[in-house]
Amino acid sequence: MAAGWFSAHLIGNLFIIIVFGLGAIACFAVAIVMLFRPGEKNRDHPKYRIMNDDR
Repeated sequence: MAAGWFSAHLIGNLFIIIVFGLGAIACFAVAIVMLFRPGEKNRDHPKYRIMNDDR
């Protein structure tokens, strides 16, 4: 009985670790892609005021 309890908790913990680990990896991947290719083309976007050389 105790072995079944332990394996059930182990499988549940592994599932949670894998799911949230994949989510974290996906977040980092999207952040890196958006860092190099943000996709924003509007020249009136506020980020261009921040990124000007005069600041």
